[in-house]
Amino acid sequence: MAEKETKGTAEERKQGEDWAAIGRRIEAQIKRDLGGWAGAEESDSWEEVGHKAETRVRGKVASEIGAAPDASWEEIARSAEQKVRSGIASEVGAEEGAEWGDIGRRIETDIKTSVGAWAGASAEDTWATIGNRIAGKIQNILDDALGVKDKNTEKAPDTTEAQEE
Repeated sequence: MAEKETKGTAEERKQGEDWAAIGRRIEAQIKRDLGGWAGAEESDSWEEVGHKAETRVRGKVASEIGAAPDASWEEIARSAEQKVRSGIASEVGAEEGAEWGDIGRRIETDIKTSVGAWAGASAEDTWATIGNRIAGKIQNILDDALGVKDKNTEKAPDTTEAQEE
């Protein structure tokens, strides 16, 4: 029985070694492929491969954003934010290089002007004033549509007499 255990253990050990060899080959292939893409040497450690891969990814992202190829992640993020801010500023008619506060004020003025003008308000009016004027305008439209007269000038027709006839 001891001979059978030894044989089984030796066979299991051999299989384990075979699987370990397969694992090392797979790891070497992954390292070779990733390292080759990243510009690493076969002799580079995983840490070096990772650093080179990160550098390549950062460079690709930087070039897509329009930052320098050797830019840091912070510089890349700032470039991306500036690009977005410039695009929005251009779309809303703000000055080139406008900051977020300027862009927001420009958008607010545009909204106040377009919506407020409809209700007889101006861009200088507060939101409360604009809101009240819009509410008044809507009320007037409803009153006209429903045939309601102004309470101060003339009473609305009494419909109860018409129903009795």
